[in-house]
Amino acid sequence: MIWRVNRTPRFTLLDLGEYLAADDGPRETMLRNMRYERIAPSLIYRLLYPAVRAFLSSPTRDRGILERCRAGLERALEDAVNPQKKENIRYELRALEVFERSLNALGIGGINLSRAAARRLMIEGVAVSVWPSAHIQVARPRGSPLLGALIVDVAKGIKLKTDEARAKATSGMRYAAILLHQYATEAFADTPGKISPDHCIVFHAHRQQSECTPSTYRREYRNIQAVCRNIARGWEAIDPPQAFDSRFARYRH
Repeated sequence: MIWRVNRTPRFTLLDLGEYLAADDGPRETMLRNMRYERIAPSLIYRLLYPAVRAFLSSPTRDRGILERCRAGLERALEDAVNPQKKENIRYELRALEVFERSLNALGIGGINLSRAAARRLMIEGVAVSVWPSAHIQVARPRGSPLLGALIVDVAKGIKLKTDEARAKATSGMRYAAILLHQYATEAFADTPGKISPDHCIVFHAHRQQSECTPSTYRREYRNIQAVCRNIARGWEAIDPPQAFDSRFARYRH
C-alpha cells in the first residue's frame, strides 16, 4: 500500500465542512486520514464533475453535455478490466442519473451561471481547496449585481438513518457554504457587485438538499479560523495509523 503524507494541513472545502460538524472522536480519525492518505484506486468522478460544471455554465443548459458524459462512461465501462474500476464507473453512472433527476430541486432557473476556477483558501495555516461547480451572478434593477458560487456534491455517501446524522450532514453543508462565501469574497475581489450569502450554495444531489451561507457567517467564520489554528498547531503530533509503513510513503508539502 502506498501512503501520501501531507506535511502541512490540506482539506477540500466539503471535507473541512464535514470535519467542523463532527464530534471529537470522528475528528481525530479524520485528521489522521487527512495527514496519512492511502493512495489506492478510488471514486473521484473524473468524467462527471467536469460535465456537471460544463452543463451548468452552458448558456442553454445543454443536455447534450450530460449525454456525452454518459457515453464516455459507458465506453470506459466496456474497456475496464479491473473489477474495482468497473464498480467505480457504475457508481459514477448512477451519480449522473441522480444529478439529472435533481435539477428541479436545484432551482437554478433564471440564475446566470458561469465557469468557475479552482482556488485555494489559506485559513490560519490550513490549505482548503475549492472548485465550485459554477459562479453565480444575479442582475438587479437597482444596485450592483449579486455574486456567489455553487457547489454540487454528487457523492452519495453513507445513508443517513437518524435525525442526529441528518443534522450533522446539514451542519457540514452549512459550514461548507460559509467557506464558499469566503471563496467568493476572494474570487470576486475585483468584480463589481455584492457577495450574496443567499447565493453561496452547497447542493447535495442525492438528498436534493441545498444549504446557503447563514446570516451568522461572520461569527461562524471566526470560529472556523480558531479551529484551523488548532489543526495547524497539532498537525505534526498526529500519530500514523497502525498499518502505516514509512518505506512506502511519499511526502507532500
